[in-house]
Amino acid sequence: MSSKLSAEQIKQADSLLSRLDKVASDIQANHKSWGMSFEAAKSLVNGLDKVADDLETSIFGSESLVARQREVVAKVIQKDSDEKYMDTFNKPTAPIQTDADEPYMSAYADDQSSAVNGGKSTTGRPLAP
Repeated sequence: MSSKLSAEQIKQADSLLSRLDKVASDIQANHKSWGMSFEAAKSLVNGLDKVADDLETSIFGSESLVARQREVVAKVIQKDSDEKYMDTFNKPTAPIQTDADEPYMSAYADDQSSAVNGGKSTTGRPLAP
């Protein structure tokens, strides 16, 4: 991976990644009409996704892939006004509601699971894949 990519190289890489996504989308949309089984289509689409991830990592670095995956997850984990429970995914171990006779529940307010995404490693290994 080159540390400095030209605008043309970035454009070409983005074009390649977009074409891989388009092929995967076409397979998902048309596999039945082509006579392809769901299992075969799924395997092929997952393989294309892995190739695209490897290509993105080799060109732009692993940080680019992690940032894109976070964007995708953020879009998936959204909530509507009637979905208060979705806040649970931000801090899965934090208590949602406590009663007055449960002061011990405040011990769960510090959610270490959310620190995995933004925290710093003390061993030099990444905290999250």
